[in-house]
Amino acid sequence: MSGEQRTREAVLQVSRRLFGERGYAAVTIREVAAECGISPAMVMKVAGSKEQLYADATPLEPAPLDHDQPLDGMGELLVRRLLDRRSQDLAEPWLRALYLVHDAPDPEAARAEFRVRFLARFAAAGPEGRRRGDLVACALIGLAAGARSFRLLPPGATDLDLVVREYGGLLQQLLDGIRPEGDAAPAQQERPA
Repeated sequence: MSGEQRTREAVLQVSRRLFGERGYAAVTIREVAAECGISPAMVMKVAGSKEQLYADATPLEPAPLDHDQPLDGMGELLVRRLLDRRSQDLAEPWLRALYLVHDAPDPEAARAEFRVRFLARFAAAGPEGRRRGDLVACALIGLAAGARSFRLLPPGATDLDLVVREYGGLLQQLLDGIRPEGDAAPAQQERPA
């Protein structure tokens, strides 16, 4: 790897962290340069512009929903993964997406990218799948914000397995109503009067 490639990788790594922590507007080229130990001119040389740096530094996290994961049991799986990322002090894609969209130079493009990365699987199931996918995303963003930003459900004082079962069960109710477009709704069983 050449010196310029190493510099570019260092700039991208620092930028990912700073943009992820504070968003686009709050980060300056001077800050990136200072943390990398290089000049702002060198940052601009390897990035081109702040907008391009932001685009290039967008976290390359995997989508939080595996397209091949069966919907059965996905509610608990999503909650468990979110809480595990917190306990391991890893980036939280649901929460980072919120900040990245909010502070993006082109918020509409960032929202479209969010839909592709996080919700495409649900949208493929038609309008009802999209609606339910939106509700799942809202619930997970809320859980991520509560657990990370507000430090709710602290690990030492909370039965996290119970949280996984209860919150995961709520998500599963939403997920259970998602069917591929064109599938008939399951026959409703009559309830005794």
